[in-house]
Amino acid sequence: MIKTFIIHVSKGYEDRRQHIDSHLPERGITDYEYMLRGDIDDLTPDIRNNFFSDRLSLPEMSCLYKHYLVMKKVVEEQIPQVLVLEDDALLVEGFVEKLEKFREEIKGESRYLINIEEASNLVPLSIRKPNQSLYLCKTNKLTGGLVYDLEFAEKMVELLDSTVTDAPIDGLIGNERQTLHYNIYWTHPPLVRQGSKTGIFASELSGRSSGLYATVRSWFKEGYRTHVRSHLSKKQKALFENVTKY
Repeated sequence: MIKTFIIHVSKGYEDRRQHIDSHLPERGITDYEYMLRGDIDDLTPDIRNNFFSDRLSLPEMSCLYKHYLVMKKVVEEQIPQVLVLEDDALLVEGFVEKLEKFREEIKGESRYLINIEEASNLVPLSIRKPNQSLYLCKTNKLTGGLVYDLEFAEKMVELLDSTVTDAPIDGLIGNERQTLHYNIYWTHPPLVRQGSKTGIFASELSGRSSGLYATVRSWFKEGYRTHVRSHLSKKQKALFENVTKY
C-alpha cells in the first residue's frame, strides 16, 4: 500500500482523530502516520518570519506548515510516492482499488500531483474520455486528498525553504505549477470529500460550522457547484484545455 500521511491538529480535534481511526480501516487503509507537528503553538516567530507573510491567518500557516513537514519527510526518506489526507477525509467505497487504478495510469511519469478530492469541482462531462481517470489541469483544488511523487515534494520543499509565501497550501500548489514545472491532475471519479465541507465537522480554516443546518445548507450549495457549475462553466472547461505538460 502507498505510504499515507494524515494532516492533523494534535489538540482540540480528537473527534477527527477518532473519525480517521475508524473510517480509514473500513476503507482498507490500516497503515498511516499522523503529522502532529506544526500546530499553531509550534509556529515560533522564526518560523512565521521565514515562511509566511502576514496575509495568512494562523490556521492557514499551520496547515501549510504541516503539509511542508510531510513533503520534507518524503524528501528526507526518499519516499517515491505518497498519499496525503486531511483529518476530515471521507473516502469512497472501494477506495484502495480505485486509487491503485490511478497509480497505474500515472506510472512512468514524474513531477506530478494528483488531486483526488471532489472539492465541489468535477472534471466537466465534455472533457471526460472513456477508460481515462486522470486529467491534466492548469490549477489545483483543495488539499483534502493528494497523491504526489518525490520529485514534486523536492520542488515544493526547495521553494518553501527559500521563499516567504502569502498563499495557503492549496493556492500555492496551483500558483507554482508553471514556475516549478510540475503537472497537476484531477481525477474522475474523485475519491475524497472533506467532512468540514459537508457539515460533519466545523472548520477553523473556512469558518464553516457543523450540525444539521450546516449539512443541509452545504448539500444545496456544494451540490450546485459540483453537479451543475462544473459542467456548464466555460471557465471550468478552460482549465483542461491547452494545458502545458512538463
